[in-house]
Amino acid sequence: MKYFIVEGIIKNPDKMDEDIMKEHMAYSQKAMDKGLILMSGLKQDMSGGLFVMKAESIETVKDYLSDEPLKRYGIQDYELIEFEPHYFNQSPSEWFNK
Repeated sequence: MKYFIVEGIIKNPDKMDEDIMKEHMAYSQKAMDKGLILMSGLKQDMSGGLFVMKAESIETVKDYLSDEPLKRYGIQDYELIEFEPHYFNQSPSEWFNK
């Protein structure tokens, strides 16, 4: 399995509307339900999002991103960073508690 940090970079925020956001959220949830996305969230400055994915190949991630609604509507582009995890927290849900 390969692991990726994906950075979304908003290019055209004026195209974004509530229907597209609902489509984006449903698309992301399907990937989370399949175990492809570990976590996702908005950047603090609202210039895009970040998420952590796993897949068999970078091509799988690129295929996923090519059909991502924000990409399809020309709102957001993506940068991919492949990494190999060496250390991880055994209880990530506790790590994110406030």
